[in-house]
This record gives sequence, C-alpha cells and structure tokens, in this order.
Amino acid sequence: MNDADLVYWPNSPDGPDCEPDDIEAFLDRMQELTGETRRRLHAPAGHAVPRRHKSNDGPPAAPKIEIVLYTSAESEKSQKALRVIQGVLDMYNSAQVKFSTCDLSQSPQEGEVDSVVFTPTLVKQGPGPRTSIIGNLDQEEILKDLLDASGVDRRRWDD
Repeated sequence: MNDADLVYWPNSPDGPDCEPDDIEAFLDRMQELTGETRRRLHAPAGHAVPRRHKSNDGPPAAPKIEIVLYTSAESEKSQKALRVIQGVLDMYNSAQVKFSTCDLSQSPQEGEVDSVVFTPTLVKQGPGPRTSIIGNLDQEEILKDLLDASGVDRRRWDD
C-alpha cells in the first residue's frame, strides 16, 4: 500500500462499506501515515491532572472510569460531542467518573498520549483496556453502555 492509497472508515459517506474486521488495518494505516512507531505509555512532562478532594474525610474513592474528550475549539462536532457527553454524565454518579477535555488546537502534543489523530475523540483511559470512540458522538447509548459496563451507578432522581 503506498501513500496514494485511500483509507476508508466503515460506513464512510465517501467510500465503500468496509467490514468491522478492517479496523485493525485502518489503525495500522493511520499509524503509518502519522509516523507513529510505538504507543506512548506515559504522559508528556507537565500532563498531570490535579486531583480534587471533595471533603476532608480522607482520600477520595478512585473513579470507576476515567475519560478524556479530545476536541478542537473551532469544530462544531466537538462542541456537540461535549454537550452530549455532559448530558449523559448528568445521569450518572459524578463521583465515579473522572472526565476531562483536551483542546488539541491549543495543545496538539497532548493527543500523543492516547495516539489521537481525529477530533472529536473520546478515550476511556482506565481502568481496564483503553477504548476510543472516534467521531460523531450523537448516539448517547454508546457512552451509556461504556459507563454501565464500567460499573458507574446511575443517579437516583430523588438525590
């Protein structure tokens, strides 16, 4: 495959339908095109996110899931994805979710930690295997399934 070859995402409007098994080939091609030779296991210097304590009763419980939304400030799709995610997170126990955003238009090097090439991209960093949701996030059920599978409790409306 040479650089002139095109890479198609499944169900892409500008290409033929691909089988879901083609995702590995797609990811390999994206690594090749971006020059990524290995997955970075540690965040770059200065990437640490401060932890917030909600009370003085001791250390906070570890979140059940840690997710990061990679955006581009000028992207309408990124802004829509942020609104959808915030709406879904309002239905869940916020103490069990560590959610942050990263604007790649301001800090493009931050995307290297999770090998992010496209925005918007939602990355589940842990615990467990890293999971990425790339592109349009208008289907709330995908995020709900991810949160439910991670054991995050839904909010009770009488709280």
